[in-house]
Amino acid sequence: MQKIGTGYTNYFNIKQKRSGALFQGKFKAIHIDSNAYLLYLSAYVNSNYFIHMQSEKNSASWPYSSFADYITRAGVSKYDENIILSQFSGASDYRRFVENNAFYMKEKKNLQKYLLEE
Repeated sequence: MQKIGTGYTNYFNIKQKRSGALFQGKFKAIHIDSNAYLLYLSAYVNSNYFIHMQSEKNSASWPYSSFADYITRAGVSKYDENIILSQFSGASDYRRFVENNAFYMKEKKNLQKYLLEE
């Protein structure tokens, strides 16, 4: 990961005529050790656009997300979402789960700027 990050940083800095770091800290990998955490991560990934882009735009219409595959089940998904969807009564139930958690995660992110210590 360090080699990829360093290479991309050099490329980006030359292209943009700038200097300095693009990424902070070490790459972290965390083991998914529970089903609850798996569902939380699924909701986070599928609502990432909404959480971080400060937009009310529906994450399902964001073209760089697989969320539309999860909630519409149209076409053949590139991802094996059966592990996630099998835990819900249907795509609409999963959509509600993601949307409810997205509001919580966005509020949590917005409140972090008020913390004195992290």
